[in-house]
Amino acid sequence: MLNLKDIKVKLPTLNLSLKKKELLGVEIDSDYIRVAVLREDGEDLILEPAPFEIKNIDDIAQSIKRNLELKDIKAKDAVFSLPISATLYKSIKLPKVSDKELQDAVEWNIREDIKTLKGKTFYDYDVLNEEGDFLNVIVVIAKVDDLERLENIASQAGLNLKIIDSAAISLLNLALLQRDKYYPQEKNLSVLHIDENESNLLFSNNNLIIQPLDFNIKHYKDLSPDEKEEEVLRLINEINYFFLTITEPKIIFVSGLVGKYVEIREYMQFKFGQRFTVVDLDPRLSLNIKVDKDIPITVYNIPISLAYRGLTDDKD
Repeated sequence: MLNLKDIKVKLPTLNLSLKKKELLGVEIDSDYIRVAVLREDGEDLILEPAPFEIKNIDDIAQSIKRNLELKDIKAKDAVFSLPISATLYKSIKLPKVSDKELQDAVEWNIREDIKTLKGKTFYDYDVLNEEGDFLNVIVVIAKVDDLERLENIASQAGLNLKIIDSAAISLLNLALLQRDKYYPQEKNLSVLHIDENESNLLFSNNNLIIQPLDFNIKHYKDLSPDEKEEEVLRLINEINYFFLTITEPKIIFVSGLVGKYVEIREYMQFKFGQRFTVVDLDPRLSLNIKVDKDIPITVYNIPISLAYRGLTDDKD
């Protein structure tokens, strides 16, 4: 059996103990690192110090270690993420069977998907829910090389790596909590996540669909106001096309760099009208966390959700 950290798929529930605990959420991409420290204090979740981003990276592990020392962050337990583009996701509907038969059925259903990833692979799965005599199962598949790389980074940075999580699942975890608190009538989960190197539309209703979007925020930054409007309109058309073939949600959560470019959300809402309600995916609402500084918090949704996943993991 591979000596690797699990990719955690299970959706969390809020169940806090009275002891104090700190977790690091670390999001690593090709040209940036984002770190969030989530502290549990009684029934409160405190985000302190403010989440931060590391750029101009020479050595990933040493950059993390150096920045933690500069900010006097003592937490050592960490949860790292794999980028959305580095993982495969598959939704499977299977009859109710024993655990062993379920595992065999999952392996059979992903055998062709595994072939698309070169080298050794690792997978994890979870049952989203039951429908009569059937189970809706989601599978996350990753390359062993990618997992071992993150383990090595954590070790060299002096961190105790508790979990390697999928970035997509971490976003859906956050959206699930916010939806259940504020929009319990909504049956679908839809998250638009815009980031430096990739933009994706995530949709879940007894399944998981991830639609890569042709929206480059690095290009968007340099456009004139009129050109920006045209670019957002093109993004809206992509979203409209996606929802032609599946059940539309009422709510679209927006995440990532939308927190820095709020005009994207505002123009989307204007164009969608009453068709969709566009809402910030905000961990201050999802997790009821306390934040001292006014920051574009949606930028740090992934590392915050990772840290929360680590806090709740021991209570599952």
